[in-house]
Amino acid sequence: MKKSLIALAVLAASGAAMAQSSVTLYGIADAFVGSTKSEVGNTGLRQNNVSTSGVNGSRWGLKGAEDLGGGMKAIFTLESGFNLDTGAQKTAGSIFDRQAYVGLQSGFGTVSVGRQYSAYDNLQGATNHNYDAFTFSARGAVSANGIADYTNRISNSVAYATPAFGGFSGAVVYGFGENKNTVGNVNGDATDSASVHIKYANGPILVGYAYQQDKLAAVGNVQDKNKYNLLGGSYDLGVAKLTGSYNTAKNNVMKDKEGQIGVSVPFGAAAISAGYARSKSEGAGVERTGKGYSVLATYALSKRTGLYLGAQNTKAYIPTAATATAGARGLNVVAETEVTTYGVGVRHSF
Repeated sequence: MKKSLIALAVLAASGAAMAQSSVTLYGIADAFVGSTKSEVGNTGLRQNNVSTSGVNGSRWGLKGAEDLGGGMKAIFTLESGFNLDTGAQKTAGSIFDRQAYVGLQSGFGTVSVGRQYSAYDNLQGATNHNYDAFTFSARGAVSANGIADYTNRISNSVAYATPAFGGFSGAVVYGFGENKNTVGNVNGDATDSASVHIKYANGPILVGYAYQQDKLAAVGNVQDKNKYNLLGGSYDLGVAKLTGSYNTAKNNVMKDKEGQIGVSVPFGAAAISAGYARSKSEGAGVERTGKGYSVLATYALSKRTGLYLGAQNTKAYIPTAATATAGARGLNVVAETEVTTYGVGVRHSF
C-alpha cells in the first residue's frame, strides 16, 4: 500500500511536470513552377523549372518550452531547411541548418546559445518588402555586385534579447569563429561575427537600427572585416503597409550602399505587394550599380494554405577590364546582367 501511494505520487508529479512542458512540430512547404531568363550582354538563356521556397524557405522544425517556475522558462528550437522540389537537405551535411539553439527566458529577457539569426537579420526581415520573400524580393539580388551579403545565421553564437520597454527593445548576438590558426595568419585571429539592433515598435510604427561585423579570414598579417549598417522601418496604415530601409557595407577595399522601399495592400483573403531596390558599389577604382523590382500577389485558401504569383527583375551594371580603360577616356561602357523570374506556387504551413 505504501509503495502504491509512493508510485501514485511520482506519477502525479511527473504529470504536473509534463503539463508545464510543450514540444511543437512545425514547418512550411513552399514550391512553385516558374521561368527564369538570364541575359549577359546580348546572350540570353531561359530555364523553366519547378523550384522551392518562392515566398518562404521550406523547412520543418521542433520547438519547445518548459516552465521552470518563478517566471523562467527553458526554450529550444531545432529547424531544418529542405528543397521541396528534390527532397534534399538545404545544406548538405547539416540537418538543422536554419536554427539550433537552447536558452532561458524570463522577465529579464532571453539568453540562447547555438546557431541562430543575427540581430541584424532580425531587423532586416522586419523591414524588407514582400514579406522578406525568399525568391521574389529584389533586395539582396542587386547587392551581389559588391561586398558579400551579411551572414544571416550565426553558428557557435550567444544571443541576448531584451524584453520590450515602452515599445523599445534590443538584441545582441556574438558568434565565435572557432577557427583560430596560425597557417597563413600571423595574428591568428578567428572569423568572429558580432551584431546588435535596437528598435521601437508601437502600434502601426516600427523603426530600428542594426549593425553587424563579420571578420574575414586573415591573409598574412591583414585582418579585414565586413561592416554593415542598417536603418529601417515600417508603417501600417491599415489599408496598406509601407516598408523601407537603407544599408551600407564596407571593408578595406570596397564600400556599398543600398536602399529599398515596398508596399503591401491587403484585399480580404488576397494581398498584393511590390518593392524596388537600388545599390551602388565602389572599390579598386571601379563602380558597380544594380537595381531591381519585385511584385507578389497572394491568396489565402485557409489559415495555413495559400497560393501566390510573383515576378522579379534585377539588373547589374559591372564594368569589365576593357570598360575601365574606356571609362578613363570618358566612355560609358558596361557589361549588363539582367535576370527575370516569374512563378506561380503554393505554400502550406503546419
